[in-house]
Amino acid sequence: MIGPETSTPLLFTVEFRRKMAELPLQERLEWLRSLAYSLRQGASPVLEQQLREVARGCRLALLESIPKQLGAFDPLHLRALLEVPRERFVRPEDLERSADDMPLPLDDEGLSTISAPHAYLLSFRLLELRPRDRLVELGTGSGYGAALSSFIVGAQGWVRSFEIDAPLHRWAERNLADLANVTVLLGDAVESVPRWQGAQKVVVTFAVDAVPEAWLAALPSGGALVAPVGPSSGDQRLELVRREGERLVHTQHGAVRYVRNRSR
Repeated sequence: MIGPETSTPLLFTVEFRRKMAELPLQERLEWLRSLAYSLRQGASPVLEQQLREVARGCRLALLESIPKQLGAFDPLHLRALLEVPRERFVRPEDLERSADDMPLPLDDEGLSTISAPHAYLLSFRLLELRPRDRLVELGTGSGYGAALSSFIVGAQGWVRSFEIDAPLHRWAERNLADLANVTVLLGDAVESVPRWQGAQKVVVTFAVDAVPEAWLAALPSGGALVAPVGPSSGDQRLELVRREGERLVHTQHGAVRYVRNRSR
């Protein structure tokens, strides 16, 4: 039997994962809440291992609900959503909500958030992110988006991510230290173009009033950029920009809500 009352270490095998998938979602979520509470009282390797596996089991529901609501996604993108441990990238007080499809705060002021899982997939779908791609991410946060994209682009691609906030940058560096294809840089994303170094695709994780001209000029032929465009208190739209030779093609893809640009 598996469940929160299990007192001995668990071997996380295919059989365990099959049994986890058979548990009702509510039981999985209750187990996750129990583990989150226990970890806040005191961490241990066994509890941390259990949390990672139970959180993964809770994310199984996202693989059904997100395509049902938003249409088909690349199977590799969905697999990234399942395998990347979102619980590593949230604050301790939000561990039990890490498998929910909702944004969560990364600070007490509301200046930074980890976006809802579906938001990352929407941007990746528009970019047609795939293995071997070279991606720039503007706005690292705690590193969750970079971890997802690292999984997708694989060892022969790379991700270069920029974060303006020094404490978040340090947190993201710790979270992403084991990913060889990710570089996290401290700096103003708006002024980061000289350090893009051959990126084909760009994903922006904060809202801008308009896509800066310097970003557009840096897109190579065949390159693409996706960004939330619009005021924080009003209508924001997810905008895709593709460079086709000398021409830039702008398209909009639905209403979104992102935190504002923190550029100085």
